[in-house]
Amino acid sequence: MFRLFQISVFIFFSSVLCAADFEKTYEAYQKGDYETALNGFFELASENHMKAQFYLGAMYREGKGVKQDYSKSLEWYQKAAGHGEPKAQHNVALFYHNGISVSKDIETAIDWYTKAANQNYVPSQITIAKLYYSGEGVKKNIAEAIIWWQKAANLGSKGAQHNLGLMYFLGEGVEQDFSKAMEWYLRAAKQGSKEAQNSLGFMYFEGKGVSKDLIEAYAWFRLAASSDYDQAKLNSSIVEANLNSEEMQRANKRAEQYISLYTSEKK
Repeated sequence: MFRLFQISVFIFFSSVLCAADFEKTYEAYQKGDYETALNGFFELASENHMKAQFYLGAMYREGKGVKQDYSKSLEWYQKAAGHGEPKAQHNVALFYHNGISVSKDIETAIDWYTKAANQNYVPSQITIAKLYYSGEGVKKNIAEAIIWWQKAANLGSKGAQHNLGLMYFLGEGVEQDFSKAMEWYLRAAKQGSKEAQNSLGFMYFEGKGVSKDLIEAYAWFRLAASSDYDQAKLNSSIVEANLNSEEMQRANKRAEQYISLYTSEKK
């Protein structure tokens, strides 16, 4: 029993030291001290430290502290991916997806994207959705795309939320439902999605799923336009031409309110 206790204590302190070494090495990486970072990551990676392997992949990919080498980058990403690091799994997928240092292989890419996506890694979920929606390298399957957009949307992705709203608005892959379209557009719009803000403006302008409201339409269009979205700039000018001076005053006041609330960019 005493020997087992000693072993468990050793393992505990070994893991603590390993974590401390990683933090120190990562700090050097963040500061641009790539020589120290490279040595530290190599030492940790040789002990199968997943995140150290990932950052070695990043250093070789970006040529930080080493000569850029995509083959070595992929090698380290694959090691980290094999240990379950979702960012590494996503990056391995990107290499196969784009044929970087390996032959392009969408099937293998999707396999790695799926591994990361099943760990709730949002970029992989969104990429899988796009592949199924476009039919790139796989049979086009809008229903499958929606499943992955739904997962990413539930995790807070404003891009997925907007795309899901668009599917409900168009009735593509799902039964057309303007109320659900509005719900998803609103979630994305409140996170700063200019596309969703513009889409909300359109729904109020046309009275799709909501009562027609030019003041509300203008407020959402102007919010999107404040992010330098040309389509929204045009749309807001069209609505403005249909408002009298009193309505414009109210519309501007509401727009300013929305701008103060919803211009912060979130992923």
